[in-house]
Amino acid sequence: MGLERAFLARLPQAQPAVQALAPAPPVGTSAAAPALERAVPPADRPVPVAAVSGAASDALSARDQALAVLRKSGARPAAPVPVEEVVQRPAVLIQPEKARDMASLLEQAQACQECGLHTGRAQVVFGSELVAEPDWMIVGEAPGTSDDRSAQPFDGKAGLLLQAMLNSAIPNASIYKAHLVKCRPLGNRPPAPEELAACRAFLDAQIRLVQPRRLLAVGHVAAMALSGCEQDLETLRGQVLSYTDTLGRSVPLVVTYHPASLLLRPQHKANAWRDLSLLRQLQAQP
Repeated sequence: MGLERAFLARLPQAQPAVQALAPAPPVGTSAAAPALERAVPPADRPVPVAAVSGAASDALSARDQALAVLRKSGARPAAPVPVEEVVQRPAVLIQPEKARDMASLLEQAQACQECGLHTGRAQVVFGSELVAEPDWMIVGEAPGTSDDRSAQPFDGKAGLLLQAMLNSAIPNASIYKAHLVKCRPLGNRPPAPEELAACRAFLDAQIRLVQPRRLLAVGHVAAMALSGCEQDLETLRGQVLSYTDTLGRSVPLVVTYHPASLLLRPQHKANAWRDLSLLRQLQAQP
């Protein structure tokens, strides 16, 4: 027994699983610190496997309970959004001069932000129903309030007057209508020079694609833009001018009063009728 006691004394003593008494905390340290330290082990202290397994089990249990509630209420978890819907569509490249058809030109006009008019528009007023190679293309300066609502050029009272004039002078002619700018200027003011310049490529592309046989410009701004002549309207009226499209084709051009101007100044209707007689003469030519 003496040898056994000496041998057993040399063996390392097993540490108790839980200390009976914790040492007193240092001065200035909260008494709750040891308990918090035991509850949240530091990063360099290994976490017991049993604790990790218990946390994972609790998370799975919470998930199962949530799914059970959804099934009981009949709701379904939201489906993930497809990746192709998250990716934004590429921006439209604004190059009217390269448009090959009216659909792509319209798409560019709707995406255009080259001037400030796009901020006040309700809709892009691009053009009337497309007619291939119409007898006449009517060009005004800018959309009005009614045009902005309907997305159709020459809508409202001015449009009705214009259509009545055309029906009297050239009743059987095919007609396509458009404006110099495609967005309504607020207050129905005339478009500014920079706005006309920003939208000019769209009008030139329209004329190139539509290929009208003749052009009618209504109003002074449209008359100057298409004729290239900075003269007053009375000087430009009463004669056949010319517009050269981007393909080098010369198109006969006639100018007259804007129908909105005729509503305000009925005394000009007699002169407007003379202009319509010129349209009738050109229409009769092969």
